[in-house]
Amino acid sequence: MALSGMRGLSVFISDVRNCHNKEQERLRVDKELGNIRTRFKNEKGLSPYEKKKYVWKMLYIHMLGYDVDFGHMETVSLISAPKYPEKQVGYIVTSCLLNENNDFLRMVINTVRNDIIGRNETYQCLALTMVGNIGGKEFSESLAPDVQKLLISSSCRPVVRKKAALCLLRLYRKNPDVVNIDGWSDRMAQLLDERDLGVLTSVMSLFVSLVSNNAEAYWNCLPKCVRILERMARNQDIPQEYTYYGIPSPWLQVKAMRALQYFPTIEDPSARRALFEVLQRILMGTDVVKNVNKNNASHAVLFEALALVMHLDAEKEMMSQCVALLGKFIAVREPNIRYLGLENMSRMLLVTDVQDIIKRHQAQIITSLKDPDISIRRRALDLLYGMCDVTNAKEIVEELLQYLNTAEFAMREELALKAAILAEKFAPDLSWYVDVILQLIDKAGDFVSDDIWYRVVQFVTNNEDLQPYAAAKAREYLDKPALHETMVKVSAYLLGEYGHLLARRPSCSPKELFTIINDRLPTVSTSTIAIILSSYAKILLHTQPPDAGLQQQILAIFKKHESYIDVEIQQRAVEYFELSRKGAALADVLAEMPKFPERESALLKKAEDAEVDTAEQSAIKLRSQQQTSSALVLADQLPVNGSAPAANHLTLVKMPSQNIAEESNVSHEETALEAPKENGAPVEVESKVEILSETAAESKVVPPTSHSPSQADLLADLLGPLAIEGPPAAVEQNPVQGLEANESPIGDLALATLEDQSNSVQPIVNVEEKFHILCTKDSGVLYEDPNIQIGLKAEWRAHHGRLILFLGNKNTSPIVSMRALILPPSHFKVELSSVPDTIPPRAQVQIPVEFTNLQASRDVAVLDFSYNHGTVLVNAKLRLPVVLHKFLQPVTLTPEEYFPQWKAWTVKGVRPLPLPEMANLFLSLHLAVTPGLDTNPNNMVACGTFFSEATHTMLCLVRVETDPQDRTQLRLTVASGDQYLTFELKEYIKEHLIDLPRTRVPSLPAPQQPQLPPAAPATYNDPGAMLAGLL
Repeated sequence: MALSGMRGLSVFISDVRNCHNKEQERLRVDKELGNIRTRFKNEKGLSPYEKKKYVWKMLYIHMLGYDVDFGHMETVSLISAPKYPEKQVGYIVTSCLLNENNDFLRMVINTVRNDIIGRNETYQCLALTMVGNIGGKEFSESLAPDVQKLLISSSCRPVVRKKAALCLLRLYRKNPDVVNIDGWSDRMAQLLDERDLGVLTSVMSLFVSLVSNNAEAYWNCLPKCVRILERMARNQDIPQEYTYYGIPSPWLQVKAMRALQYFPTIEDPSARRALFEVLQRILMGTDVVKNVNKNNASHAVLFEALALVMHLDAEKEMMSQCVALLGKFIAVREPNIRYLGLENMSRMLLVTDVQDIIKRHQAQIITSLKDPDISIRRRALDLLYGMCDVTNAKEIVEELLQYLNTAEFAMREELALKAAILAEKFAPDLSWYVDVILQLIDKAGDFVSDDIWYRVVQFVTNNEDLQPYAAAKAREYLDKPALHETMVKVSAYLLGEYGHLLARRPSCSPKELFTIINDRLPTVSTSTIAIILSSYAKILLHTQPPDAGLQQQILAIFKKHESYIDVEIQQRAVEYFELSRKGAALADVLAEMPKFPERESALLKKAEDAEVDTAEQSAIKLRSQQQTSSALVLADQLPVNGSAPAANHLTLVKMPSQNIAEESNVSHEETALEAPKENGAPVEVESKVEILSETAAESKVVPPTSHSPSQADLLADLLGPLAIEGPPAAVEQNPVQGLEANESPIGDLALATLEDQSNSVQPIVNVEEKFHILCTKDSGVLYEDPNIQIGLKAEWRAHHGRLILFLGNKNTSPIVSMRALILPPSHFKVELSSVPDTIPPRAQVQIPVEFTNLQASRDVAVLDFSYNHGTVLVNAKLRLPVVLHKFLQPVTLTPEEYFPQWKAWTVKGVRPLPLPEMANLFLSLHLAVTPGLDTNPNNMVACGTFFSEATHTMLCLVRVETDPQDRTQLRLTVASGDQYLTFELKEYIKEHLIDLPRTRVPSLPAPQQPQLPPAAPATYNDPGAMLAGLL
């Protein structure tokens, strides 16, 4: 198309390109749109040249991204023009501006049909191109018969028939009824005999779509496809223009082999033999070369051939050849080829008698776990999981456990689940299985689902020889200074049940076991406290002869928890206290757990669900499976006996890998149940009671072996809500470890505050206080009102952060019209996963949010969310605790490293500030304090590394100089290699130093007063404080 003659169009394009900013461009475009609208109002005065020029301008404006909501009539009218220049503009611009639902298209159906059935080939091509681009049901019903006639016509030129085939393909996808199956089988067979490769390629695209819906109707076309592949493989009668880097029409080869995968098998011996000769030639003739384009084309043909070989279930010799070829590909440097090699090797596992051949490449596959590309690491993990059996399970599981230390957070849950499944399926002995699961919990406790440690408990309970070993391993782990809460649960349960078997071993007396478990009691959440109380009762039962001192200690703990805010803990404490005073009756009630009946493992059920064989669908259908929302919906199920809710079984909405059937419910409840541990404020307790205790206490710590709520779980006999009778099978809501009591006021970082919003539904927690707590912690409750609770859990690595928002519906009616939007400041790049429109009753949704820090700033992102509950619209804007120090990492420097940098970077900012607990404050801000680095004992030095895309890795140095005569004054100096980072970090630290965190507990809240003043400390055991919090 020649646009050089349209001077006005050229000037307009030049003006737009010369605009210095977006605002100037918008003003210029608005001016031009106003001019075009004015000229179109006087359409009779427009010449064909002017109409073309303005329509081209509209197209250019549309391509720039602006809405063009007028001029459609003028554009469509050009299609009916008698001359080619006007008709060409009309067809092109209509294809771009209008969609299939536009009413103006009905006006030109007759004109388009006349062009299609006419004798002018140029007009036919224009019409077919527009119909193929727009599609639509009306076009398919009106024009499909004429397009079919053009396709099968022997008098039309190949260029027209190519366009007719692709046009018919688009119409068939929109409306499959346009192609009559009975009549088209023979026609398609004739079309596949076409000698022109352009027409044949277009026809093959149509054929693939037809056989994907009904392969049975096109059996007569199968030999034709084999003949086409033979022609390509022998390079017979292939024009030079269809040879791509020496490969005859690779696109046609790929489509032909893809079409063959939709047929169940090839029964004709001659056709099968010819096809295998072609596949053998492709396998032998493909290698990695330096030319990228040739590599892409040859490997596209090769991998489609591999998929066809697997589909046809070829001989073992050819399968071995395929595996050897893939083994060569997974060792090359090109990441795309490695990825495809791993992916196709995973598919080869579906073929019988091939797994032993794939094992020869196990070392190279394990090496791929360390690849920089996460997609390659995922494929290597899937392949190792699929190829594992009894012979190599130990080696593979050990590699996965080692990889768990360095794996990114996005893969750890999948990795933990697969390692647990492999350990259970292929364990050489049960002691090795216990070791693996305990290592798994120790290294990645946040990513280990409850099903995993429940299964360990069941194995230990059912195998008496395993019980002393498991108890001894649990005792060893409790000696570690830092322990994940899930490990505390497992250890407390095992030592409570089987600790008496270790009585003769050193450091394993009942009193020592009680002491080491009791050391963990102040730091754990409510659900873990329930298990620990049960273990105390068991320890007391098995202490022979009775120890009066130990009994008094345990009874004191029971007595203390009789007024605990959580009703489940209250009930256990009261009942255990009374039972402990009955003597012999305690032995009958707290007898050793009976063996579990043999039943299907929940983990193996996950594995079976993930390993559903999709080979019959062909490789094409595998790639075409649609993915849905990334949110995970966790819905409550009704209990067996109606007294307590069953576990939050996870319903998978979308996961990137088919090998994960369910998501752990650990992380979800971590935030929802943490409240009492943060600062002892009674108002925190309300959030917990609202979301869980309305139906039942949250600490039903019962390891289920199945997800069926109708099966009673024997482990509930000990850990159920009554702790005496065995009520329902319920899954523990697993909170995180308790948050510390210190608060850290951050200052006025707000972009929006909750108090500015007028809602009829008000929060029941102090949102400002929650924000400040989460600024120094990585998990907790962010917001709660009578309808919804929003929890948060965060992970940080370098300049990347990952937040998981937990939205829990607390009511028995659904929350609808859910909307969430992140309003980030300029220094953040944010990716928010899709948010479901509805949260079912008593259900929760996880919404991952990815943050990338671009540069230093004290501004914070804002979560703008709203929902409808009944007829009430609730909207709130919450600050997210993605603050400056989250991207700091403590480092330790020697004097030789520190002072040269200090002298080069010093930027002074001096203010007198108070200095209590300075070292602890700096540690909470991720700055490592190095004692003795400064020769002056009154000074303090701290170091950290800041990560962002703008500065990459930036060392930060902080020096505090104090006056020993007056501790209320100090001098603070901050230095780094980036001036902006230095200023922001200095201001950020100053905000903390001006108002240091102090350990304080709010007084009893007034009914309508959200901000609580400091008052006398209130403990968890204060009934008045608990009642005030609930009210």
